[in-house]
Amino acid sequence: MQELDIKVGYACNNNCLFCLNKDKRYLKEYPLETLKNQITTSAKEGCQKLIISGGEPLISKYFFDLLNFAKEKGIKIIEVQTNGRMLCYENLAKKLKQFEPIRFLVSFHFPNSKLYKIYCQSEGFPQVIMGIKNLIKHDFNFTVNTVIMKPNLPYLKNMAGFLKKIGIKRIQYRFINGKNVLDEYQEFVPKFSECIPVIQKIIRKNPEFNITLNEIPICVLGKEFKENLAPQINPKRKNLSIGNKVLSSYDIWKNQFVFPGCKNCLYHLKCQGVRKEYVQIYGNKEFKPVIKERVNSNTKV
Repeated sequence: MQELDIKVGYACNNNCLFCLNKDKRYLKEYPLETLKNQITTSAKEGCQKLIISGGEPLISKYFFDLLNFAKEKGIKIIEVQTNGRMLCYENLAKKLKQFEPIRFLVSFHFPNSKLYKIYCQSEGFPQVIMGIKNLIKHDFNFTVNTVIMKPNLPYLKNMAGFLKKIGIKRIQYRFINGKNVLDEYQEFVPKFSECIPVIQKIIRKNPEFNITLNEIPICVLGKEFKENLAPQINPKRKNLSIGNKVLSSYDIWKNQFVFPGCKNCLYHLKCQGVRKEYVQIYGNKEFKPVIKERVNSNTKV
């Protein structure tokens, strides 16, 4: 499926210390015409899915203009990547319902207001909870996104339990990027050997969840959990970047990830690899390529 990822700008109602885009916050807003031009071009090329992110897209004055424009151009699916705070306003949730099929990826990184305030630097935690409840109430298709990092690692199991209680069905765990916390890398970025046992326990304890894992190599995760890994990078996904550059997700991935000693691994072509910064700081001793595996006619490799 052809996809287009646009960022309305990098303005946000949070100021997360671990934000992937915190070095771009000077660019508050993309020009509306630039965004529309790229949507038009992608729609002509057969784009079926539009991903709107930021910053925080729901605070953009252009947000509904973009939704309407995308529908006019024949875009069938819209995904909004959000911190969820604005969704606490039920009138907004009701207004969004007219743009179905619309999906949401909602950030949920901390279990309480205290930690949220420290690391997201806002008082938005109650709004996030209410926003998630509004998505459930109005029967939206959405996934909760949790970045795995040292500050939340001790709380991930309890967070999963809380999400289960309020009715969440889908969780995406994404290993922290780390490139924008290089000065505090070891404060924010755990080793895979620290976090994998926690994630394994969450998956085993919550079979009713649809859990997807991003940016975790199969060799450290374990073959038992390979079905939880996110699909391979979509080569047909384009990203509108700063300077009006349009980059493919595949090219971005190639420049950011490495495969330390993995050429002979059975999963070399399916694994997302490891971020360069991780290998530079922690080394590659954790990664052991899977060389041999018993396979039968019913086994997927």
